[in-house]
Amino acid sequence: MEVNLARVIKDIETLATFTATPGNGVTRSSYSHEDKLAKEYLKNEMERIGLKVWEDGFSTLFGRREGKNPDAPVIMIGSHYDSVVNGGAFDGVAGTVAALEILRVFHENNIENEYPIEIIAMNAEEGETFGSGTGVSNSRALVGTLTEKELDTVKNRHGLTKREAMKEYGLIPDLEAAKREKGSIKNFIELHIEQGPVLDNHNIDIGLVEYLPGIGRYKVNFYGKLADSTAPMDTRQDAMVAASRFVLAVNQIVKSLGPGITGTVGELEVSPNSHQFVPEYVQTKVEIRTFDVETLKNVNLHDLLMKEINSIEAETNVEIELTEMARVGYSNPTPPSVMVKENVELMENICKDLGYKYTIINNGTGHDAMIMADFAPTNFIYVPSKEGISHDPDEWTDYEDIKKGIHVMMQLVYKLCK
Repeated sequence: MEVNLARVIKDIETLATFTATPGNGVTRSSYSHEDKLAKEYLKNEMERIGLKVWEDGFSTLFGRREGKNPDAPVIMIGSHYDSVVNGGAFDGVAGTVAALEILRVFHENNIENEYPIEIIAMNAEEGETFGSGTGVSNSRALVGTLTEKELDTVKNRHGLTKREAMKEYGLIPDLEAAKREKGSIKNFIELHIEQGPVLDNHNIDIGLVEYLPGIGRYKVNFYGKLADSTAPMDTRQDAMVAASRFVLAVNQIVKSLGPGITGTVGELEVSPNSHQFVPEYVQTKVEIRTFDVETLKNVNLHDLLMKEINSIEAETNVEIELTEMARVGYSNPTPPSVMVKENVELMENICKDLGYKYTIINNGTGHDAMIMADFAPTNFIYVPSKEGISHDPDEWTDYEDIKKGIHVMMQLVYKLCK
């Protein structure tokens, strides 16, 4: 079974033309005209090889190659095809095209699969479209954790809620219809470019993932009192001073929890942003990444943050509001998403047989596989990204590297579908 690289290149380069910003990277936002063009191209390519093609109640595109046992759980392969504003041609698309090419090769070689195989092509992975904490929407709809409330509250850069944007797109969302039954998916497998430089720096062909780090995101608002820069120091309610103390507190909290966790405070919004006035308002965002299941087992991170917030409020007379962005109502970030160990070992042997250099890599960013791992047996494969650049017009992955990744994934799917 041989990958047709010219066909893969055509797919990637064709999809890159469906952009709202020609000449300045790929901009293919969820529920846009460019989304429709890309989806139509993928539909046509799926139909060429006889797949049964449909969209679910959340506009996720599927193409099914029936198995000898049609009632068996499916092997689901694929990724997303939407992009950030002024992004690159490979993020998400590489995995979507990889899945398409695998089923083309199976079709050309008359491969018999006991288990049905489905391509999944997702159009709402990027959280940038509707704001941080709103990404990986297709997979969340599939596993049943996306809410009606989110559809009506989060807005894109054009001021449309998700539901409004989907209506303009021609879809009335049906979250119940988009859900899959637990146990209906035998394996979920995703290939993605590495959003980091490890593979490229060390000239490694394949990154095999044992787990994806868990994520927690918080928005923090600081409400002080506007004053002139001449105001006496002991009368001030300086939102920036309170925010600065919070930044240092988060750094200390995360350090105290050991190497299994990282934390970053960023995206400062200051008002008024002037040296002539004491700021009355600051907003910042916190991102926490967990790299092992033990780190937060006996710790309530929300309580630790609130303890520091209460102390800062008392010292600065600034009101502070903490909002959990990624999983409302939870005290801690999600735990790491663990991949199927046996399949990782299978892929190690596949890489050895193919003569590919590989490494275990677990410091990746969040992807749909992160959501799927709690719902179905999941595996994730990285291919190199030049200098680790992603979400940028300069994003680049050599096509030969993508071909190697497809070969590894194809051999794994071949073994699993029997």
